[in-house]
Amino acid sequence: MNKTIFRRLVFFGISCGILAYGQGGARTNQTPTSRLSQLVEANIVATHAYQILLAKRSGKADKSCYGPGKLSDGKLEALVEHQGKLLKSDLTAVKTWARGGQSNFDPADDLEPILASGLTVPPTVPVNVFTDYLREHTKADIVQIRAVASLYQTVLEVERDGDLLQEEFAFYIGLGLPVYVGQLNLPGSDQAMLAVGQRLAARTCASPFDTDAAAWQIAGRKIWNWGEKNLHIRDEKVLASELLGEPDVKALLPHLRALPPQKIAVIGHSFTMGLHWSSPSSFVPVVIEIFRRTNPKVEFKQFAAGGLTASRAQQRFYQSVLDWKPDKVLLVVMTRTDEDYDALKQLGAGFAASGIKTSMFDEVHDPASVKPGTVERAVKVARSAGIEVIEVGSVLSTAPDRMKFVCLDGIHMTEPYHRLMAKQWLKFLAGSVEAKSKVASGRE
Repeated sequence: MNKTIFRRLVFFGISCGILAYGQGGARTNQTPTSRLSQLVEANIVATHAYQILLAKRSGKADKSCYGPGKLSDGKLEALVEHQGKLLKSDLTAVKTWARGGQSNFDPADDLEPILASGLTVPPTVPVNVFTDYLREHTKADIVQIRAVASLYQTVLEVERDGDLLQEEFAFYIGLGLPVYVGQLNLPGSDQAMLAVGQRLAARTCASPFDTDAAAWQIAGRKIWNWGEKNLHIRDEKVLASELLGEPDVKALLPHLRALPPQKIAVIGHSFTMGLHWSSPSSFVPVVIEIFRRTNPKVEFKQFAAGGLTASRAQQRFYQSVLDWKPDKVLLVVMTRTDEDYDALKQLGAGFAASGIKTSMFDEVHDPASVKPGTVERAVKVARSAGIEVIEVGSVLSTAPDRMKFVCLDGIHMTEPYHRLMAKQWLKFLAGSVEAKSKVASGRE
């Protein structure tokens, strides 16, 4: 592509928030605002290209909203590839270019091919519906609005929120752009987000993913929580600081500091992972951060995966954990089948044979554990394998804010849950009376 063409974005159809290329306009004539706009719009166009392909595969979408125009599948895929490379560009170089400085970033490589594609984004797709809403309800400029709307566009897909969405967050934060509506002075309660979702759902065309009021609400909660997490407004470090200031945790500090050097492995499903959107962090990274500050001689390592069952944990992580040679292992895995119970028993026996002390919670409020006998069977198997059972079920069930534990997806847990679980694990590690647990023999 000739680098002297396709240099300047100009608005048309401002109510749709769509940008089009005009020819000419040397780089030196571009303003920082126009260059920022190009970077944001490139993400929007390429994400729309991906969603067109998604619509074709699923057969679930309004074709007038997700039509490819004159672009073949191959060209749409090429736009998606350019976006991936753009987001992985040297952010310092991109930021310097956006400000009009001398930079190694070359927009002809991945930016211009997206913006020169001719692909338009119709007014009733989610990104433009949300753009209109933000223009009506905030005083932010259009580039800021489009950056936030772009993140909503991606998160509604669900499947790319662990990779592409996080890259977009890093990209926009690096460019100094807002990434959630709290920065635009809009409210962030679940109720407020549902009310917004009800308005937006009525305006949005059929898409290859859910766009009902509940989907918009969850999208809003995800972007808000991830925004605060990525900006370090609320993350594991903030939660650790807050907990360290609470009396019941302060009382544990002498015991935590007195623990000898040791290695603790955590094998767990999504409840143990800090990346998830439902909370600023999970109890595991929070506890790790507390130990980093109070007793760094205690070393932790996470072995985690979403939906991790005991059998999958055995297949995927058992040998890796043994190779790390920990002193202790905490298991937070699901038991669904006979194979899982057998794997749980084998994990406990295998770690014990290597001199590793293994523990697990009697209950973590996994939604599937409501099936009669699930918790009881897991505890019985664990004790028979010499796994120490940390009794927290009664504490969780009687907590004053237990009704707030489950997040909007009905599966994962919110901040109050993770704060309480962090305290219970800390008490257990500190050897406090409250968290002592029973072993297979039933002795204290």
